[in-house]
Amino acid sequence: MAADHGHQLTDGSEPHAEHERPEDWGWHHEFSKGRQIMGWFSVLVLGLYLTTTHYNMAGSVGILLTMLALAGGLIWDRQRRKTQWRR
Repeated sequence: MAADHGHQLTDGSEPHAEHERPEDWGWHHEFSKGRQIMGWFSVLVLGLYLTTTHYNMAGSVGILLTMLALAGGLIWDRQRRKTQWRR
């Protein structure tokens, strides 16, 4: 039944083909702009969560720490990308 879908079953005696490079089938992208845009959007959404009613500050501390970690990572990524061509 598996051969009906264009796949062939092998017994494992044939050697495997070499690993294909992503560039060979069209994958060249790293989502650098999308990563920055969605990362800062996430920081904004987390900031909006701080405006909701909290019964205690434990949730706010966790949200703030997550925002700081995410913003720090985004700034580090931007700086790394700026100087990447120099290497």
